Amino acid sequence: MNGPSVPADGTSVATATCPTGYTLVGGGYTSDGPNTYAGIGEKGHPNSTNTGWEVPVPLDSTPGAAIHAWAICLPYG
Repeated sequence: MNGPSVPADGTSVATATCPTGYTLVGGGYTSDGPNTYAGIGEKGHPNSTNTGWEVPVPLDSTPGAAIHAWAICLPYG
């Protein structure tokens, strides 16, 4: 999981990446701080190589907010 801070009046992308030898099968996010980011989970998606999960975070003016993306990964091969 990772948790980039969301800049005031800016956007960010939280990304969780699978380890080498694993493939992505799903993902999601949690948030902390003063903003719960209701509804952004529907915007989460696999990255272009299917090795991680990305969650775009919208414009926010609430200081102290963070998003934590998580990925569900399975070994392949």
